[in-house]
Amino acid sequence: MFYLQACNPINNRTVDENDSKLMEAIETIFPMRTEAAIMVWNYVSIPLSYKYDISYMINDIIIVIQELVMKQEGILIINWLPDTFCSQWLIKWKEDIVEIHSRWYCVVGDIIDNLNRVSSISMNKWDFINKWERVFYNIGIALKECGYSDKNIEDIGLFNKICSMFSGKGMLYQII
Repeated sequence: MFYLQACNPINNRTVDENDSKLMEAIETIFPMRTEAAIMVWNYVSIPLSYKYDISYMINDIIIVIQELVMKQEGILIINWLPDTFCSQWLIKWKEDIVEIHSRWYCVVGDIIDNLNRVSSISMNKWDFINKWERVFYNIGIALKECGYSDKNIEDIGLFNKICSMFSGKGMLYQII
């Protein structure tokens, strides 16, 4: 089981003129004390700070989604480096199934042993991709509200391209 609760983070409504990369802009726009996204990995909840975890992870998340959408099958190894979300994911996919085998090293809370006991997930590829939609939506809205665009952030065009690849919403954000 894998899903993401995007929550409702506030943003600083400021721009740092020195920001030129998406990860820098995300770190700037989200304050330290705001709601975190919650990743649920086999019933274990992991908070992801928008300011630090997601800003550090965004480029890898983009790569994962882009590869899953563009290629029928493949293998990726992602080393997540934030201090509060340090893990390695071996991602394999073929047609519509994605498998992720993880090794966890450091996360917020005393849950590493629990995560390593339930270290693998297998699910529909598009379900996995669409789980990220609301997190990307929150980031996109905050970027616009703060005045970031492709004029000042070099990789925001790729971010917007990924946003257009979502074919639905994660299970927590579907209208039933």
